Amino acid sequence: MEYENIIIDGVLCKMTVADGIITAIQPIGNLRDEHGTARADGLRLALPGLANMHTHSAMTLLRSAGSGLPLHRWLHEAIFPIEAQLTPDDIYHGARQACLEMLQSGTTAFNDMYFSIESTLRAAQETGLGGNIALSVTDPDFENGTVERFVKEYDRNAGMTTSSPTSTATPLTHTTNPQLTISLAPHAIYTVSGKHLQYAADFAHDHGTLFHIHLSETQKEREDCLREHGVPPVVYLEQLHIFDRVGSRFIGAHALWLDADEISILGGHGASVVHCPCSNLKLGSGHRFLYSELRDAGVNVTLGTDGSASSDGLNLIEAAKFMALLQKGWRCDPSVLPADELFQVASANGRRALGLPDNTLRQGNVADFFLVNLSRPAFYGVDFSLPPAKLHHDLLNRLFFAGAYF
Repeated sequence: MEYENIIIDGVLCKMTVADGIITAIQPIGNLRDEHGTARADGLRLALPGLANMHTHSAMTLLRSAGSGLPLHRWLHEAIFPIEAQLTPDDIYHGARQACLEMLQSGTTAFNDMYFSIESTLRAAQETGLGGNIALSVTDPDFENGTVERFVKEYDRNAGMTTSSPTSTATPLTHTTNPQLTISLAPHAIYTVSGKHLQYAADFAHDHGTLFHIHLSETQKEREDCLREHGVPPVVYLEQLHIFDRVGSRFIGAHALWLDADEISILGGHGASVVHCPCSNLKLGSGHRFLYSELRDAGVNVTLGTDGSASSDGLNLIEAAKFMALLQKGWRCDPSVLPADELFQVASANGRRALGLPDNTLRQGNVADFFLVNLSRPAFYGVDFSLPPAKLHHDLLNRLFFAGAYF
């Protein structure tokens, strides 16, 4: 398939795709006609697909539930009672709606945490998204056999037994999409005991899967951990040897209330964290995400929307705008997180955490991209005579900050 009149890195190109691989990218001319007029009509901006790194996709069914409540009241008074009534079919329809919404705004991979994961897997397969689908578990799931059944099913489908060698184990796909994997995700340190957190870490280590957990989302979570364990959440996990077991496969969602020692621990293990600015703001959890400090310590910083019951949307471009504006605002520094770096957080960093192949727009890479219509009002007045690098930067700025949401 050929894509003509697309702009890649500020250059007008034609791109050819075959069997899911970019087979050719050919510059095809000037962005101005013989009279010097910009050729905006019919042009599209091509960009690598985005990775939504923390979602509960089926929560499209719970959108705006408990609006106005802080996190812990929101969970116990609004969310958990509704979730207790959801069927696998409900979750399939909610997840499918979420997948379609994410695709509409450029997300092609997602990192999900929920229950009835076969329903979410089905939705992801049907819509073509890649990523990781994790079974979210709390202490009762370890005690009522849910986790044991998951592990047995995982090993059976992977062609392994629990006594099989694990050094070369790879994540089970369960699907026809090689870019979809599954894992076990302990919900949080306040819903999963230390021994069960260690069990989940052992599973991730033995099976080569991700370890996805809510981490330091609220000040209350941090204070409760200090009171109960004498240390903050990341140090508590370090004392449980979680990072020793999972290393760079650790993905901490939110990571909003951290100190310098915790950041150093995360960076030392090459961990990933997920900033969810819209959810954090709507739930009143906080706004001073330590992006620069985390990045400089070697933490892989990624971006997520959270579930649409708290954010309340799944538009990662909108989340990116909020992330950048918050960083510029609370630091009083407009140079923080420029558009090019912001795009890396929303795309390449997430894919790296998920173990997905490079989707930069280069010949031989996987064809995982989205197109933006440049006839939208946000792109009116673009100077197409700019050098490619400056043009690319201008287009990204307009995409993120001028409301160019497709």
